Amino acid sequence: MSQPICSIGAQEIATWKRVQKLTLCRQLLQRCCDEYGERHALQMEIDDRNFTTAFFAWLDVVTHHADYRHQNPLDYFHFAFGVLLRDLLREKAVRVKGDASTQLRPSPGNIADWWPAGYVLTYFCAGTLKLTVREECGVEVQTSDALTQPTVWQSFRENIVEEPGLAIAYFDKFMGVEPNWREPSQLMNRPALARSESKV
Repeated sequence: MSQPICSIGAQEIATWKRVQKLTLCRQLLQRCCDEYGERHALQMEIDDRNFTTAFFAWLDVVTHHADYRHQNPLDYFHFAFGVLLRDLLREKAVRVKGDASTQLRPSPGNIADWWPAGYVLTYFCAGTLKLTVREECGVEVQTSDALTQPTVWQSFRENIVEEPGLAIAYFDKFMGVEPNWREPSQLMNRPALARSESKV
């Protein structure tokens, strides 16, 4: 597998604040698309209308569940970026530019070229999550081995066609967090929330 993209660096404005602003979030995503284009023979572009739709749908969810941040900030951010991945994929926020989309794609073993949009968006969400929890929680999170396994990616791509919410569960799996496969879009059913409530 090729070197990961989306090497987002810290800036004066906190990452979480940047991600919650439409223009700044788009800039971060554009950086990931540009990095992908530099390393691969395909150029990615953002569909502004679809991105905007996905962004505001995501913002509604994270705002609605903002109280959970006080209860379990680390899991809140994992959920938030999983939802962002779901909404960006569902709305097809990025795509291969121009005629390149008609080219024959490689086998699933080459994840970056086999599913460019999924690859870019997953690494975008993983990169922003890592930086956010470092800044907001003082925690370093690492991706799991699942992120390098073509069979997991193939399952990911196939399953979100019928159930886009499963992108949240796959994102959790990629980030080493126990997924909620039954109702991944429901915050109340997250394993981390269930564990914290059982201790009360």
